[in-house]
Amino acid sequence: MPSLSLAALCAATGLVLWMASGYALARSLAFDRAIALTLAPVLGWAVQNALALLLSLVGGFSPVATVGAMALVCAAGLLRVRRDGSEDRIPPLTLWVCLATAVMAAGPALAVLPKFTGDGIAVAPALFDHAKIALIDQIVREGVPPVNPVYGGAEAPAGVAYYYLWQFGAAQLAQLTGATGWEADAAASWLTAFSTLLLMAGLARHFSGSSLAPFLAIGLSGLGSLRPVLVAMVGEETLEHWLQPATGLAGWLFQTSWSPHHVQAAGCVVVAVMTMVRLARRPGALTTVTLALLAAAAYQSSIWVGGVVFVLAAAGCALFLARSRPARSHPAGGVGTFLLLGSVAAVVAVAIASPLLVEQYRSAVARGGGRLIAIDPFEVLGPALPQPLGRVLDVPAYWLVLLVVEFPLVYLAGAIALARMAARPDARPDGPPDGLLVRALAILTAASLGAGWLLVSTAGVNNDLGWRAVLPGLMVLTAAAGAGLARCVERRAALPLVLAMAAATATLPDGLRLAAENLAGRPSSSAAAFARSPALWQAVRRHAPPDARVASNPALFADMTPWPVNLSWALFADRRSCFAGNELAIAFAALQSERRAAIAEQFGRVFAGDGTPDDIRALAWIHRCDVVVVTVFDGAWSRDPFAASPLYRLAEAEPGLWRIYSAGPRMAGD
Repeated sequence: MPSLSLAALCAATGLVLWMASGYALARSLAFDRAIALTLAPVLGWAVQNALALLLSLVGGFSPVATVGAMALVCAAGLLRVRRDGSEDRIPPLTLWVCLATAVMAAGPALAVLPKFTGDGIAVAPALFDHAKIALIDQIVREGVPPVNPVYGGAEAPAGVAYYYLWQFGAAQLAQLTGATGWEADAAASWLTAFSTLLLMAGLARHFSGSSLAPFLAIGLSGLGSLRPVLVAMVGEETLEHWLQPATGLAGWLFQTSWSPHHVQAAGCVVVAVMTMVRLARRPGALTTVTLALLAAAAYQSSIWVGGVVFVLAAAGCALFLARSRPARSHPAGGVGTFLLLGSVAAVVAVAIASPLLVEQYRSAVARGGGRLIAIDPFEVLGPALPQPLGRVLDVPAYWLVLLVVEFPLVYLAGAIALARMAARPDARPDGPPDGLLVRALAILTAASLGAGWLLVSTAGVNNDLGWRAVLPGLMVLTAAAGAGLARCVERRAALPLVLAMAAATATLPDGLRLAAENLAGRPSSSAAAFARSPALWQAVRRHAPPDARVASNPALFADMTPWPVNLSWALFADRRSCFAGNELAIAFAALQSERRAAIAEQFGRVFAGDGTPDDIRALAWIHRCDVVVVTVFDGAWSRDPFAASPLYRLAEAEPGLWRIYSAGPRMAGD
């Protein structure tokens, strides 16, 4: 089971890696000390990880690549630090903001940790999406580019087309500290929560100059949806008659708990837009390279946030910044210089991300091609309205209904505050010019929410693009809402504050529910058996070399998560699977949907005890299963198809618990 002390050591290591490099780089790009510290962990994470991945692809995954990348970033930053005459010490307020952020960031991180109960171990529902811990272990074990840990059959490419930079970052922490993938994932989740919260808090302070704004932004991040209040008012059946059920389109707390890699990508996109503004004001080689690394890191963490939203936002920001001509007064400035350096950054970003781009192209071909993205307005309204009227009304309902229901305070207060700031003159009385930055971030917000409104991802079952695209916009709106509400407090504007308190009161219960779910988890009938599973996988590793593939029941302990996935394999095995189940195969395996479903059915049949000799041959020869695990919870325990097969031999058995089979001579000679 994961150790809290090792998880904390991983988190501390991440702070050293990414805060130090990010702060040095931010200061070299002429950000003042307060804002440099608040964007440092996102900036440092992006640049160090993108560089470390490049070094690892060339020279192998090792601590030398990890520390070397950090040293390169720090050296580049320290050599270019601009002396602006400000005090050397960091303002005390910033330190208090960091402390509040660190505490709030524990909420999403708790979703990853096990909950020890009298019955065994419970887990939070969000741990389902953290089954990708298997990829962290794979990278630590065998380096990069990673071999697909989820499926190893002859029918698909061996590489990983999934955007894995976040898992690579966690793998660096595991390698440096000796932690497990589970411990590193928990630490990386906390670091993502900490870095993105700190970014929003810093922006809120920068927007308003208020000491209260960053704390309000932190608090706003913990709010949830209006749905529970609406259910209490009208009933669940009535609500679902008029409104589509809840999806993964949710706020910061939910998304950071479930999919921190998308949230980290969103932070990278926000900082990339800030860097574009810096490039327009102060053109230079270091700023250009930094922008390229930010863009590459965003894409390598989330194709939807970094590959779709940022492309749309960057195009809009580039046109706006070029028209604004902010660099004309700079010795090396001018529209041509800005556009040239921006183009160079784009080319460099594509070059850095090219290994992943190639794998994704191969995966798309193996899946049968077709479009990954379609234009289709987000479904908002329920079956109460007849079609096609309902679909026509979905178009405005996204803005007028859905965003209000899911993010009432952040969306409404943030949009009003952002619009008012964007309409102001470029100079703020109490600080540096920020009108250009505000307007660029407003363009990002429009692109972010607009992409979620109209674009749909078709590669999987869920609309991941629509759910994740809104994240950069929500970050900007959260910061703007914090700034706007802080101004209302200072001016004692009664009506806005009363409305804000009402919205916060209505959405706080959902936020508290999510936090409680992360803290306590959900009980299941598998809690006791799951607690004993580390011993099983320790036995498996005795018979499975590091590059072996293991067959186990993909539905083992399936009642522990909202959708069936074998968490015991993902968290404890530290070995590849030959087929880890349909849910993980959707993201990782480059298989056509019909073939993926057929393989899932075949594995289900085998471990239910209904497998035929042909099924066993398929596991051995087609799916390349080197080791097989049968447990007492499988139907195959009493109707074991492996016992009589010449392809496998019994390697070890624990009476009443498990049997481990190894591939026989026929398979070894393949």
